Amino acid sequence: MSAKLRNKIIEAVAEIGKINVSMSAFERDLTVASELWLADLSEQIKQGVDASDARLIQSDLSAIIEVLTKSPPSPDINTIVGNALTLMLEMERAGQEKSPAIRRLLGPSLAQEAQREEMRFLLLNPGTVSTRIAVFQGLEQVHGFEIHVLPDEEDSIDRRIKAVAAHLERAGIALASFDGIACQGGFLKPIPSGTYRVGPEMVRDLVEAPLRSHASNMGIPMGMELAQMAGSQKDLLLTTTDPFVCDELDLVDRVTGFVRIKRNGAGAHYLSHKAAWRIVASLMNQTPEHVNAVTAHLGGGTSLAAHRQGQVTMLIDAYSGLPSTSRSGAIDIDRVIKAIKSKDISIRDLEQVLNSRGGLISLVGTNDFYAMIGFLRQGATPVQRKKIDLVQNFLARKIAGGMLKLTADGADVRVMAITGGLAANPDMMNRVKQNIAGRYPVVILPGYFEHEALAAGQIRGYYAPETLKDYETERDALAKKRHDEDVLIDTPVFKREIRFKKKGAPLTTLDDIIDAAYLTVEENYAPTIAIVGADNEEAIQAAKRANEEGRFRISKFVLLGDFQEISQMAYEYDLVIDNDNYTIIDTETPVEDAVSLLDQGKVDILMKGRIHTEDLLRGVFKYLKSSGQLQKGQVMSHTAIVDIPTRNKLLAFSDGALNTYPDEQKRMAILENALKVVHNLNIKVPKVAVISAVENVNRSVDSSMEAERIAAHFADRDDCIVEGPLSLDVAMDFAIAEEKHYTGRIRGNADVLILPDIDSGNILWKTLTTQSGAALAGVILCGDMPLILTSRGDSIRSKLASLSLAIKFYFDLKNETKVPSL
Repeated sequence: MSAKLRNKIIEAVAEIGKINVSMSAFERDLTVASELWLADLSEQIKQGVDASDARLIQSDLSAIIEVLTKSPPSPDINTIVGNALTLMLEMERAGQEKSPAIRRLLGPSLAQEAQREEMRFLLLNPGTVSTRIAVFQGLEQVHGFEIHVLPDEEDSIDRRIKAVAAHLERAGIALASFDGIACQGGFLKPIPSGTYRVGPEMVRDLVEAPLRSHASNMGIPMGMELAQMAGSQKDLLLTTTDPFVCDELDLVDRVTGFVRIKRNGAGAHYLSHKAAWRIVASLMNQTPEHVNAVTAHLGGGTSLAAHRQGQVTMLIDAYSGLPSTSRSGAIDIDRVIKAIKSKDISIRDLEQVLNSRGGLISLVGTNDFYAMIGFLRQGATPVQRKKIDLVQNFLARKIAGGMLKLTADGADVRVMAITGGLAANPDMMNRVKQNIAGRYPVVILPGYFEHEALAAGQIRGYYAPETLKDYETERDALAKKRHDEDVLIDTPVFKREIRFKKKGAPLTTLDDIIDAAYLTVEENYAPTIAIVGADNEEAIQAAKRANEEGRFRISKFVLLGDFQEISQMAYEYDLVIDNDNYTIIDTETPVEDAVSLLDQGKVDILMKGRIHTEDLLRGVFKYLKSSGQLQKGQVMSHTAIVDIPTRNKLLAFSDGALNTYPDEQKRMAILENALKVVHNLNIKVPKVAVISAVENVNRSVDSSMEAERIAAHFADRDDCIVEGPLSLDVAMDFAIAEEKHYTGRIRGNADVLILPDIDSGNILWKTLTTQSGAALAGVILCGDMPLILTSRGDSIRSKLASLSLAIKFYFDLKNETKVPSL
């Protein structure tokens, strides 16, 4: 660097330093003067100002805001702008002009027309314990009432409609006098924000498949029924505005770190967010679409929204985001998993803290923030006051951190706004603003704007019907857009990673089984699986995944059944019938043809599709008997392999699918088959619990005596540990085994459960998969031949795991893997 250039840089830096020193001095003077002036104005407003003084104050505030928003931002300037905007809103609310918020939401010209014409409409806002109603004439609310649901009454749409109609009649307000009804929208299908004309399709979606069960879902059906009851000659305008299910998230904000979980925009207080954004933009004398902002709604639930060019493109929703008075917000998933595994909490506990028993009520014992503040002022001990201060700081930091997170897209954020019940607490708002530290102007809008926003939507729709949106059109367009985005998010960049385990290491998850099958195929070849009755969606999907997920295909498939139906499914699931990976055999006798192909060596494994299990097993049994492959004493049995979230290893059990009420000899053969399966999972000495209702022999319980004899039969084996009778809790839970003083070697750590009959097996199967979040794979052993049998309720992953289990077993037998026998 030349000396001349170096000197220029030094001189420029010095000048900038002088300017910054001067600017800092000016800012300090401005800050001190502004704080005094705004405090004085606030006091004047509280005492009341006449109309002329109010106009003068508002003009001064507007001028200051306009100048400062055009100046280079700084913490001091941002603080002044936020306080000035807050004061402007405070002054409007304290003034004599009616409905200032609705005027701001509509804009001057539309507000004047609505005030002049004075349309009359009803507003419906059903909540959990009541229905809030309001009657508007022009811009003004002329009647309001909260109709409570009685605790001993059954809540229903019909009861609420009758209660609203009865109240209006008592108040002397005729349904026929209304020009329209504005309804709270509820959890419809996802749609963009805006005001929608209410129609039957909305009712259908709310009744048949709401996104979430919620009292607000009653608003639209109530509105439609009340409109029918009005019996007016003119059509009432029924609208809903910015329901909870608005979804405008940009693609980046939809992505999570787990590809199978994608975000959407549902579950936020859109009425409050959109209203706060529009009101603040109006106070700044700006078109809302030109104001990038972040808004926070702090009520019973907390949600945050980032507004970019008129849309909420980033969001922290009310259920999985920040803590509130009754919701926990997001909790560290690693700690949650550990707590579930250690049984400190259950899935039900987690649902409760996420929805109704978390947040403030979990931390201090009440969901009433102001009750906590009242107790702080009078009654709290010093340590309780310290705890309450900690909780306030925690909430303030979470709120501020969430708001700042929504500026991470690099947009030019002009302002932040906070609304809701918590916004009325000055101390709490000061804590939030201290954490934001002047990075942006923060405007405080205490209270709720739901009714004003619903009313403004109804008025705008009435006088500017072209602004009304069509629900079906917007819903379907958004669904298509999201589908296309999902395809992009799901697009594989690298094929599925195969995790290499040390050779001979036990397989501990279903994914381990799938990976092991891929590696086995890589070492050998892709076997051919015959899907018997292949006109079956789930089997086709499992085949597709087996052929396309990994670095190489895991199997080839022969699809037996009705050619036309299989071809149609292949087309729908994008299977290329190339007579290599996939071959169709058109047949009306798929079982006989599949067994014939097996006998000829043209297929290696059979898989049940759309065909009765007994028909397939009958054909296979006949083939095995005639070919001498089913030895004396061998039975066909099903072994299920279960991946339970709270366990660190797989669990096998048998038989929950084939053998109904096996006798003692058959149960020993079933146990032998189960041992073959778990040895194939590299579990060298599996712990086998022979299950009964009790863990001690009881002559009144036949299964306990039988279990004792079965365990004795296997006592001298060195390839397994068999104990019985054992109750299920002792076999599965170490703490219970300790509590019951069970002294055997299987104490909550069983690898295999041998069940008394198909009833207990099927109950265990359904309980694990429906109540514990377990995933299940399974295989039928026909002598030493694996057969793939899946259930209609199995996930695609479970079906793929069942397929993988059979493939690995097939090759281990083919390569003469030593399997223990009697």
